[in-house]
This record gives sequence, structure tokens and C-alpha cells, in this order.
Amino acid sequence: MQKIYYPDNFKIEVVKHYKMHRNIGATLEKYGIARSTLFKWKKKYEENHFFRVSKKPANNGHKAKAHLDKLNKIMEASKELRCGVTASITDKVAEIKRLEGKYSIHVLCEALQLPIGTYYNRKKNGDVPSRYELADNQLSVLIREIFYQSNERFGRNPIKYKLQERGYQVSKTRISRLMKEMGLQVKAAPYTLEHKKASSRTKFRNLLRGKFSPEAPNTVWASDITYVKVKDQYMFVCVVIDLFSRKVLSYGISNTIDTVLTMNTFDEAFEERGQPQNLIFHSDQGVQYTSYAFRSHLGDLGCRQSFSAPGYPYDNSVCESFFNTLKKEAIYYHIYESASELAAVLDEYIEYYNEVRMHRTLNMKTPSQVETEFFERVVL
Repeated sequence: MQKIYYPDNFKIEVVKHYKMHRNIGATLEKYGIARSTLFKWKKKYEENHFFRVSKKPANNGHKAKAHLDKLNKIMEASKELRCGVTASITDKVAEIKRLEGKYSIHVLCEALQLPIGTYYNRKKNGDVPSRYELADNQLSVLIREIFYQSNERFGRNPIKYKLQERGYQVSKTRISRLMKEMGLQVKAAPYTLEHKKASSRTKFRNLLRGKFSPEAPNTVWASDITYVKVKDQYMFVCVVIDLFSRKVLSYGISNTIDTVLTMNTFDEAFEERGQPQNLIFHSDQGVQYTSYAFRSHLGDLGCRQSFSAPGYPYDNSVCESFFNTLKKEAIYYHIYESASELAAVLDEYIEYYNEVRMHRTLNMKTPSQVETEFFERVVL
């Protein structure tokens, strides 16, 4: 029998369908594949698109020292740089050349957030932008023009169609990245008292009401998503945090921001913590959290959802604070060529964050210390 070769995008679609609906029979019938094939593709998808917090024991003292040494080198180089991370590639390359003998290329590139491959390409070919850089520059002009012609109403979807009308085939991910780099944001309606009243009548209610300090672990979890540049695209990072201890319970990485990412991240934490009951799960009102599939899944597990009000990001301030700290202390000091490199940095930093880093909000204790002391009190 002749072997059938399926394209990767078809395999991903099948796995996403299964993860979304959690129905093996329906997935097999819809796509006409064998059960063993489905789980083989599922395993491959999870290896390539989803990374979990490392469970291996670590020498925390050694890792903490290495982490601080690395930051010190980058900070020392940053003091001598005459430009910052927002400078042009040309200016960044010139600064790296000027300090090349004093600091390593890797340290200088990390300090300026310049991919090391871009530096060597410019060094080899002179001050000539790559074709991809030139294409980005051209697209940025068009995107900005379309955005302002719409009176700041068009997001990535309508901009994509407008670009298609002009003969440009551009992915939504690339448009989102360029819009973020240019600081282009669609106008949001002001959040008035009328909005608040309408919101209170919906099912997307805020159960926390600003109370971010529950009395025990596994009472309230919070989740959010950020993005990190990996080579020539953006990867999305989702985290789940226990508000009692501020401990990061799990994280997920994906090249798409969808319900699969949030569901996998939640499931990892839920299994790791022994499937806690009467749990409140707090997030913003992104479609990744409000989708029928995600809400049904949490409902089946006996978990109640809580949502930040639109326009009030500080309702999820714990996750926002973690992402800010993560970027300042780890993300911005690395250049990522693959999702696995990003996962390695996250593994190291989250272990450091949970086990070594002291938190002012925890009276200068680590999240793990706080949980250990709580359970010791319960046992006693």
C-alpha cells in the first residue's frame, strides 16, 4: 500500500481539533486517520510547540551565581554603549565594532538586543540591510499608512486584507509584530460606568475584586500571556501563578496565541498540584480564556473563572509584574534562534524565581519557602 504523506499544517490542524474538543472518535472520523496516528502527531506537536517547567533537581546556588555574573557583564557593557535597544541596526553594529575588543560579541549583542546573526551579516556584507529587513521597512510604511487612513480603527485582520488588495501576502503574526514595534494600537472605547454596569450583568465577572492575597495555596490562580521575539517571529508565553505564594506553576510556549496554549498550560498546573477543588482561575477577557472550549473544560473540573474588566489591566497585576520582572532579569539578555532556546531560559529563570529569588511582597521569602511554611503549619 502506498504511504500517504500529510503536510505539517494538516497535522497541526488535526491535533488542535482534538485538543479543542477532547473527543477522539469525532476527530478520527472527521479527518479519516488512525488512533495511533493521532497520538503520534499529538506527541510531536507537544514536543515542538509546548514546553514544561523542568522537574530536574538543580544546584540553585550555582545557577543563581551564574545568572548574576551574566547580568553583571551585560550591565557593565551597557554603561559604555552610546546607543540603546531602540537604536537602528546600523548604530548598534557600529557600537559593537567599537567595543568588540573589550567585550565579547555575544555580550554586546545581548545588551543591544541585536541577533548575533544580523551583526555578522552586516559585518560581512557592509552596512547593507538584509532583504527581510528591507521588506519589514517597506511593510511598516504601508501598515502605518493603512492604520492612520482608518483613523486608528484597523487591527491586523483588516490591515491584512488591505495589504492583499495591494498585492502583498503578509501573515497576521508579522503584521502584529510590526504594529507592536511601531506602537500602533486600535482605539479603545473609554471604560465608562455604563460599561461597568453592562459587564457586571455578563458571565465574565471579576470574583477577586482587587483581593490578590488568598489565605491558602490552590485557592486562586492567575494567568496571562506575553510575547517574545524568536528569530524572525514572535512566540507567545502563557503562565499560571498561584496568588498565595506568587509561585509560577507552569508555562507554555506556542507560535500561535489560542485556546490550545492556555488549556495546556492550565492542565499542566492542575495535574502538578493534584487537581485542586474549588479553585478560582483569574485572567483577562482574551478569547483564549473566554472561548467555549476553555470555559467548558474548567467547568468540568469544578473550577470557577474570574475575569479582569476590559480596560483595567491592573486587575491581573500579579502576572503583569511577573512578566516585567522576567523580561528585565532574563528575557532581554538573550538572543533566541529557536523555541527550545527560549524554553531553556524560562526553565532556568522560573526555577530561580520560585526557589532562590526573594520577594518583597512575601516578606523577603521565596515562593517555595512560603508554601513550605504554610504546609508545615497545617501539619502541626
